[in-house]
Amino acid sequence: MIRQHYQALEHISAGATDTITVSDPSRPLKLTADSPAFDAMTDLRRVHPVSISGSETLEQARTTMIVCGVKLLFVRNEQGHLQGLLTANDLAGERAIKEASSSNRNVPELTVNDVMVKLPDLEFLEFGAVSRAEVGHIIATLREHNRQHALVVDNRTGKMRVVGLFSSTQIARQMGIPVMDPVKASTFAEIEAAVAAA
Repeated sequence: MIRQHYQALEHISAGATDTITVSDPSRPLKLTADSPAFDAMTDLRRVHPVSISGSETLEQARTTMIVCGVKLLFVRNEQGHLQGLLTANDLAGERAIKEASSSNRNVPELTVNDVMVKLPDLEFLEFGAVSRAEVGHIIATLREHNRQHALVVDNRTGKMRVVGLFSSTQIARQMGIPVMDPVKASTFAEIEAAVAAA
């Protein structure tokens, strides 16, 4: 039932304050290892993930990544359901080279379906666990599993729904660590060094 009456909210004044900051998503929160994990998570309930069809070529996927400024694509079917993930590393990685060799094709001619990490092979972090975690826990998790990304799922309603994404590159940026090549393992070493120094 829709309410007929809503009470107005109270206003507050700036008072004696002469400095008020404005939230700016282009300047993310500065992180430390003790920061809440949610401060490092891209909230997919508020930010639309960049998606692609599994039938598109790797060249089309590369173009999408460049245009959208991302290094990970969600592969979804016509109903919008998750089918897999494709990372920048997958575009010219070992799996792509093997698939091209075995099918007598060039790597750019392969489809996303040929090289993506398929749904049964994906692993997820549970929303409740993330809500109690700190950034240091996320870094340790990425490092232990040798991953650049981690997906967060919420299944409190009984249906799994991806609601968040962690990226080692984004964490490094928010911790003030320059990351030259996000697909290299040195990313983790740099992050861990910053965590140790914090």
